[in-house]
Amino acid sequence: MEYLNKNRFLLFLIFLLGQISLRPFIINPGIGELYGTINFTLILLSGMYAFGKERNFLRFASTFFLITIALNWFQYFGTFGNFLNAIQPLFTAPVLILLTAMTLRSIQAARRVDQNVIFGVICGYVLIGYSGAFTAMAISWSYPGAYNISGVMNYFEAIYYSFVTMTTLGYGDISPGIPQSKSLAILLSIVGPMYVAIIVALMVGKFASGKKSE
Repeated sequence: MEYLNKNRFLLFLIFLLGQISLRPFIINPGIGELYGTINFTLILLSGMYAFGKERNFLRFASTFFLITIALNWFQYFGTFGNFLNAIQPLFTAPVLILLTAMTLRSIQAARRVDQNVIFGVICGYVLIGYSGAFTAMAISWSYPGAYNISGVMNYFEAIYYSFVTMTTLGYGDISPGIPQSKSLAILLSIVGPMYVAIIVALMVGKFASGKKSE
């Protein structure tokens, strides 16, 4: 428990990566959907735990987190049908963006590079991908034909598209078709490499300053 208290981003990272790496291999759709819902709930809860020392943040954000968790479970049980499918990504994306901003703030405020900071750096990158994915889903539900796929973009397509765009791989199997989705693609292709460049510079600076103070 003491280890987790010192490395608050570790649980957060485990659940973030679990949503990407484990869920696609669950063959049963019902079990996969349940796992995804539980894991996403744990992502938000572990995110709140990671910033447990930020009292002001928790007072401000806890209501939004709980609403997002409730919407996620309502969607799992099919409550409100397609209406909730359209609303849930719109509400979830800002929450993930807020988590990303808090993660970056925590990294910037750290005095030295330790395990928790490294975990936080990885969390920040993955969160950008998640934020892009839910924004893409929101655009797909709001603007039919936003992407060259049949119907609306599902969760896995959104995650895949976001990370492929963010890393500038650009396979082209899913591509934006309207100004709104093209704008998101531009933002992701800028933010992804920029995050890596800024974080590397920041980590080198903190490491160098830590060496000088020894």
